[in-house]
Amino acid sequence: MPENLKLSRLLKNRLSGLLVLCLFVFLISAEAAKFNAHKRYLYVQPGQSIFSIVKVLYPDQQEQWPKIIKKIVKINPHAFVGADATKIRVGERLELPSFTEKHKPVTSAKAVVYKKPRAVGQVISQRGKTFVLSSELKSRNLEVGSEVFVGDRIYTGVKGFVRLRMIDNAKIDLRCNSEMLIEDYQLVRGGNRSVIYLIKGSVKKITGSIGKLAEDIYEMRTPLATVGVRGTEYAIRVLQAHGCDGSVDVNSKGMFVKVNRGSIDIKTASKTRTLNTGEAIHMEDEYADIEGIQVNQGVFEAVQAEKKSYLFGSSVWLLWLLPIIIMLRKK
Repeated sequence: MPENLKLSRLLKNRLSGLLVLCLFVFLISAEAAKFNAHKRYLYVQPGQSIFSIVKVLYPDQQEQWPKIIKKIVKINPHAFVGADATKIRVGERLELPSFTEKHKPVTSAKAVVYKKPRAVGQVISQRGKTFVLSSELKSRNLEVGSEVFVGDRIYTGVKGFVRLRMIDNAKIDLRCNSEMLIEDYQLVRGGNRSVIYLIKGSVKKITGSIGKLAEDIYEMRTPLATVGVRGTEYAIRVLQAHGCDGSVDVNSKGMFVKVNRGSIDIKTASKTRTLNTGEAIHMEDEYADIEGIQVNQGVFEAVQAEKKSYLFGSSVWLLWLLPIIIMLRKK
């Protein structure tokens, strides 16, 4: 009897364990069904934009990017401020739609030709140390005539300078000690896009055709704020307290922006401000107010040397020489 009792207890314990295991598997299956494993999700990280997310997750569907962005905003209203694709909330979970490209059936066995990446700009002026780190982490030096591509991270040294002409005829002056990433740049009917990330340094830009149409996507992003443009010329200096190339030192590593022509929108996580021709602002950090300032000479460009006037000195010499001239004429 004792042996039978032990066997009975052992069998009961194993059955109980099996029931607990089945219940655990059932709960996991129910939770997985609730999360919907067939869908893709992503949590928004600091520094990410909807454009950089879509570019990484849908690399082969560039023609559908505008539709994908609209779809993401529509199914994730909690992650965007006022349904604005440029105002994404950090930390929110995005549900990502599944977009599949429709291919026409192949009727003949033709060889596949792979096209090299299309250049989005070209160097038209350069001096000092300037180089690029590509999206494949390959480094190359820049010189006049060099091409730049989406994904290129451009660096300039302490005495470096590079001027780019982009495919929409925009001009970008990247000044000394700067770092800039070309996140996206396309001329596509109904979907023009220019998204550039100025990580640090000083830049002057004259916009081209992108940004002049209502449906265009234009962003000059920085660690502190984002600039939206409607056809203009402006300058930015961010995270660069020490001047170089003739510019002056400033007391802040924050962000300075000046509009030379047209108007721009400065956007932070909580504020938006419009600047017009001649106006300038300063931000101490990403949480500070957008303060209007009177910008001093040399913050964005080299200080111009003052031309000395010798008019007064010349007049004094004439006064001294006048009696001598009169005496010589009398003789």
